[in-house]
Amino acid sequence: MAVVAVTIIIGAVKNAGTGSLSAFGVENIAAICPLGYLETALAGRELLPHLLVSFLVIAGLTALLGRVFCGWICPIPLVRKLVVNKVDEGQQSFTNSTTNDDSAQAILADGEITTASGSQESSGTEKNSTSGLVILGVTLGSSAIFGFPVFCLICPIGLVFGTLFALIRLLHFNEPSFDLIVFPVIIIVELVLLKKWCSKLCPVGALLSLFSRFNRTLVPTVDRSLCLEESHDTKCQRCRSACSFDVDLKNGSGTGGISDCIKCRECADHCPVQAIRFPWR
Repeated sequence: MAVVAVTIIIGAVKNAGTGSLSAFGVENIAAICPLGYLETALAGRELLPHLLVSFLVIAGLTALLGRVFCGWICPIPLVRKLVVNKVDEGQQSFTNSTTNDDSAQAILADGEITTASGSQESSGTEKNSTSGLVILGVTLGSSAIFGFPVFCLICPIGLVFGTLFALIRLLHFNEPSFDLIVFPVIIIVELVLLKKWCSKLCPVGALLSLFSRFNRTLVPTVDRSLCLEESHDTKCQRCRSACSFDVDLKNGSGTGGISDCIKCRECADHCPVQAIRFPWR
């Protein structure tokens, strides 16, 4: 995520025209956020063939690799760690995914396994994709009705890069802008008040989840011969509590489905017996 941000900053400073994740490219190669494409196409009532190609490429890559954009490219998880760090967001927080082990099983030095009190349960029964698809429908519908991409005005991804570009204009060209005040305020409000934005509300993620339903590669699998719950008949739940999308790899009781997996590997990193793998097939 940091590498992507730095690359875009360098492109802006050097006037290389790389753009941002909302609209990017080099010279004659142009691409656009897949949600931005659908919004623009609906708003203008036209297919936009040159942008349709990039849309199909992104859809194909998501079907092949899953939602890697959300786990490795999108700046919002990085901003959340830097700006909204330590905010208690339960299971579906990007900020406490590496410090949430006290709710799981503790492995004692002598090999015994004890159950920590207050093990976490699902914070809700509604699947992540349900609310995300509703927001996606509202986003596309508003573009068609009002004739312009309404959601792009408040999209946190675009606002992050808008803030970066405003900062570059200030430092590089001495051009102050209210964007440096307005954009960060909107971002903080969205990430603090809408704590489950990434897992339940983001229409970009909801759209990518539709493509990732066809994903069959890099899907996390559990070696049940190693899993503490299977081999020692005890509740562990470390993988689920570490997952920002509440994906339950063992019995599917979480609010997140496997198509929501963003390949962040937090579940594998937090498994005390290394029972989780991400095989290519």
